[in-house]
Amino acid sequence: MNPSAARELKRLLGDGNVRSGDRAVSPYFKEPVSGTGLLLVTPGGVDQLSDVAAFCHENEISLFSVKRRHGEKSLAGKQGVLVDLARMNRIKKIDTRNLTAFVYAGVTFEQLQKELDKVNQRLLFPVAGQSPYVLRSYIDRDILMGSGGYRHPHLSVFHAMMADGQIWVSGSQQMTDEGHADFREDQGPQFSPFFGASEDIFGIPYYGLVYTYPNREERRLVAFGFDEIGPARDLIYKVSRAEWCFEAFAANDRHLSVTLAGGNAGKVPALKKKLKPWTAVITMEHHKELVELWEGYIKEAAKELGGKQLRGRVPEGLEQSLGKPWYVYDRDFYKGGCRHVFCYEYFKNVHETFQVVDEQASAAGIKPEDLGKILVPTYFGGAAYCGADIYYNPADEKSAGSAEAAYLGSFEALLDNKAFVDKPTGPVADMVYSRTDPSYVEMIKRFKRIVDPKGLLNPDELLEGV
Repeated sequence: MNPSAARELKRLLGDGNVRSGDRAVSPYFKEPVSGTGLLLVTPGGVDQLSDVAAFCHENEISLFSVKRRHGEKSLAGKQGVLVDLARMNRIKKIDTRNLTAFVYAGVTFEQLQKELDKVNQRLLFPVAGQSPYVLRSYIDRDILMGSGGYRHPHLSVFHAMMADGQIWVSGSQQMTDEGHADFREDQGPQFSPFFGASEDIFGIPYYGLVYTYPNREERRLVAFGFDEIGPARDLIYKVSRAEWCFEAFAANDRHLSVTLAGGNAGKVPALKKKLKPWTAVITMEHHKELVELWEGYIKEAAKELGGKQLRGRVPEGLEQSLGKPWYVYDRDFYKGGCRHVFCYEYFKNVHETFQVVDEQASAAGIKPEDLGKILVPTYFGGAAYCGADIYYNPADEKSAGSAEAAYLGSFEALLDNKAFVDKPTGPVADMVYSRTDPSYVEMIKRFKRIVDPKGLLNPDELLEGV
C-alpha cells in the first residue's frame, strides 16, 4: 500500500483506526497471513465509511469488506483496503409496535438481544452462522432457528455504501425519507435483492431494519429421540406445515453432542452415548392454552412415528443453547476446525441428500457417523435445510486435507444432484455459477459494471473477473 494513501486514511479516520501488517490482518483469517498487502480500516460511522470508499475510488484502490468471522484464503493475498464495520455498532431504534430494530452493521446478536430483553422481545438466531453481526447474517440469508414457523426474509430494508462513496437505499425508502416508508420491498422489480449473499460486490450493507418477535405468554420445548432420520424428518415437517412450532429442527447425535458440550470436547463422547441417532426438537410459543393444545398434537404425532420423548438434562441443555446464536466457528473446539456443508432440498429428498454427503466423506477418508447433521424446515415445510459439519484437526495435514476434499466434493455432488445452494462463496461459488443460466451471470456482471464501473469493490470475491 502506498504510504501516502495510508497517511490520508489515517487523517480521515484517526491513527488508531488504520492498521497495516500481518498482525493486524491475521485475525480475519483461519490461519496467520504472511506478507499481506491489505490495509485494515475500521470506520466508526457512515461518513467515515463514505470517505474511505470515495478515497479508494478516486485513487483506484481495491476496497474489500469483512463478511464473515474468517475470510476466504484468496483474500489474504490481495492488495487494497480491508474495511471492518465492527465499530459501527449503534442500535438506532427498537420499534416495539412494528416489531423491528434499526441497526448498523456492527451490532451483534448478543448486543441486540440484550436490548430486546428490556422490551420483552427476541431475535431469530442462526443455526450455522458465519458472522456474529445481525445485519450481515440476515442479508446473507443465514438459516435461522425459527425458519420452521416464520418465512424469509427477516430483513426489511437496508442501506449500502457504493464503490464511489454514494449510498444505495433499498425498498420503499427509495421512494421517501426514512420513517415514512420503512417496510417492504414493494415497488415492483428492482435490484436490491442482488445484494444478498453477493460478497458485497455491488455495495457494502451498513444499516438495516430487522424483524423482532414478542416473547409470548408461554414457551415450551419438547424433544424426541428416533433410531433413524425418516420419522424425525416426518415429525418436523408435520409441525412446521401445521404451524405448531416456533422453532423446529432435527439433528443427529454427533451434532447435538457437540452443541450441548458447551465448548468442552471431553464431554462430547458421553453426551453422544445418551442420545438416539436422531433427535427432533420443537419449541412452542403462544398463549398458554394454545401451547398446551400444540404440545398434545406434537406428542401424539411423535408417538405414531415411534419417537421417544426425552426428559431431564438434554431438553434443559437444548433450551439453554437456543437462547443464543449457533456459529459454525464455535464448533471448532471439538477437533480444532469445522467446515459446514449445506443445501436446500424437498423433504422427500432429505435422506438421499445426506447419503450424498456421506459418500463424499467416506471417499475422503472420513467416517459418515463423525459428521454433525442438522435438518431445519423452512417456509412452513416447503423446503428443508440440510447441513453437515465436518470436524477436523487443522494442525494435522492429512485431517485438514480430508476435510477440504469432503467439503468441496460434497458441494459438487449436491449440485450435480440438483440441490439448491443459495449463498456460495469461494470455490463453491464457481461451482454454482458454472451451472447457472448464462443470462443470469451476465445480469450480475452488467449490474456490477453499472454500480462499480472501475471494478474496485470486492473484485473477484464472488466470481473471477467480476
